[in-house]
Formats: sequence, C-alpha cells, structure tokens
Amino acid sequence: MIGGIVVLMVNSLILHSYRFKIILQKCSGSKISFWGWFKTIVLARFLSTFIPQTGNVYRGIYLKKTHQISYTQYAGSLFSFAWIDTCLNIIYAVIIVLTVKAELRIGNFRALHLLVFLAAAIAVIPIVLEFIFRLVKFRSRSISWLHTKLSEMLTVSVTSVRDRAYMLKVVLTGMVAFVNSLLIFYICFLSLGVPVNPSALALFYVVLRLSMTVVITPGNLGVQELAYGVLGEQMQLGMAQGIVISVMVRILNTTFIIVLGTIFGGIELLRHRKDYSELQE
Repeated sequence: MIGGIVVLMVNSLILHSYRFKIILQKCSGSKISFWGWFKTIVLARFLSTFIPQTGNVYRGIYLKKTHQISYTQYAGSLFSFAWIDTCLNIIYAVIIVLTVKAELRIGNFRALHLLVFLAAAIAVIPIVLEFIFRLVKFRSRSISWLHTKLSEMLTVSVTSVRDRAYMLKVVLTGMVAFVNSLLIFYICFLSLGVPVNPSALALFYVVLRLSMTVVITPGNLGVQELAYGVLGEQMQLGMAQGIVISVMVRILNTTFIIVLGTIFGGIELLRHRKDYSELQE
C-alpha cells in the first residue's frame, strides 16, 4: 500500500508541476522547461518543510534569474493557480457527490449545498474584486503602487480564463490530478479497514486543498488534522480515523519530499538559503 501511495505521489507531483507550468506560462508569457520547473517545485517544497514560505521565495528568485519573470507575474501566477485549482477541485467534488451520493451530509447540512456555495463564492470573489479595483483610484503613492500590483494579479487571472484552449488543458489535467489524489486517500482508508465512498474521498481532498491554500499555522500543522477529525466525525467515519488519515498523508508526503529534495541537492541549498546566487536550471 505504501508503494502504491508513493507511485501516486510521484504522479501527483508531476501533474502539479505541469499544471503550474501551464498557468505560469500563460500569466507571464515566458516558456519554461518542465525539468527545471519540476526540480524547482521539489526544492521549494523541501525548503518550506523546514522554514515556512522559504519555498515561495526560492521559486520567485529562480524565475526572476532564469526566465526574467517578475515577482508580480509570479505572484499573479501563484494566485491564478490557487484560484482555478480550488474552483475545479470543488466542482469535481460536486459532480461526484451529485452522481454517487447526493444525500451525503456534513452534520446538519447537505454536502452538495455546501460545495456549490463554496464553489460559487470562490469563483466570483476575484472577478468582483478585479472589477472594483479597476474603478477605484488612490492618491497615496505607496497605496497606489500596491493597488496597481494587486490589479495586475487579478486582471491576469480573470482574463486568462477566457482562453478556451488554455482552460481545456487546465481542466483536463486537473481532472486527472483529482482522480490521482482520490486514489491516495482511498488506499489510506483501505489500510485502516474503513469503508468509504467516492463522495467522502472527494470531500477529504477538498479539505486538503483548502488547507494548503489558507495557511494558519506552519504547514497547517494541527489545523489540518483537526479539520479532518471533525469532517470524519460529521460523516460518521470517526474523528480518530479522520485524524489518522491526515497524519498518514502528512508523514508520507513529507518523507517523500525530503528524500526527493535531498537527491536534488536540497541539503546544500538549505545551508545557503540566504544566498541563491547559484540557482541554475
């Protein structure tokens, strides 16, 4: 089972890197080699495992030095990826719940209603903000500069979704990544002897993606486990089982990233984290 999970995690990382590359190229207009970007993704996660947010800094500097992609373009790509990916994952979850078990409940609420509301809110908020930012002007230079940068991020993200060919790639690869991730959770539940349907798996994955987007503690340690425990309890799967699943996924994923990051030279990079002058593709 562990071997199967590791294979699926490799697939997940490859798909994540490829999808992020598609969005990054769309938002920046620059071509990026997959291998260089894949290695950067691994090393960034390796660094963030030990020092929160260091990975984002590393990726930003890497793109600036090797592809002349500005920090604003990188931030816009990061936001666009998080926005589109979160929306798609929730939509996929809606389809599964609607198809498999539409009556599924989380406590006193129907899971389908919560997912639809969440998807609509996340999809609409950036569009509304982008419209407001185009109307509002500030006199203060510092506030105006920040307003301009945020406007650029929102505009790039919102306008990019109008490209049908681009969105088709993102949607299809996102679907494959979604199924791949559900299989990871399925094997984890199977190892505990807990029967679980695709709808529950979809909800657990949505919680995982949201916990990766909204960071409260370093790595959301404790927060993710609590969320999984509560979700497991509300779905009659058991709070303990939900927490164990979260711990299993965290340990396996962290171990995988540490091993792969070490192979790619992460230890040396960690020692010289204050100086990324040696960044190379």
